[in-house]
Amino acid sequence: MEIIEFQEDMSLKEKFTQVTNTLQYDQFWMKYVCSSKYPELKRLVLKLCTMFGSTYVCEAAFSKMNFIKNNFRSRLTDEHLNELMQISCTNFTPNIRKLLKTKKCNFSH
Repeated sequence: MEIIEFQEDMSLKEKFTQVTNTLQYDQFWMKYVCSSKYPELKRLVLKLCTMFGSTYVCEAAFSKMNFIKNNFRSRLTDEHLNELMQISCTNFTPNIRKLLKTKKCNFSH
């Protein structure tokens, strides 16, 4: 019944067409769909949205691990693999210029 009511809700249809260019589908469900009016439908959609997102992250990390741990790295330890995985799976970009400014060079003579 919730699906039928949801399909007939003109205000949500209008809002959906307005915001789909700027929002993701999960954000639309979080912001505009009322939990009290569509509790089961919203619960189902949120489970589906999170399920595929977590699977994607896992698959991407597994692919990076396979790339890092290849036949040419036969002496790679689990500790080093863990450190390389942390580096490869982060979105952090270091500020190289700032790091170089704070670095002091030691010249021998």
